Amino acid sequence: MKKVSVFVLMISLILMFASLISWIMSQPTFAIIASNLGLLFLAISYLWENRNNFLK
Repeated sequence: MKKVSVFVLMISLILMFASLISWIMSQPTFAIIASNLGLLFLAISYLWENRNNFLK
């Protein structure tokens, strides 16, 4: 795994954990935003890492 992939994974996990905590603390708006950002980071990272495989 590349360093960038590990950093993106860590950021995404932190955002997902922040989403869970904010949902428990009854802040649904921030929970949705944090979870969507984490999912977006993971999706973009996955697509960027595998962009050559999709073109073949």
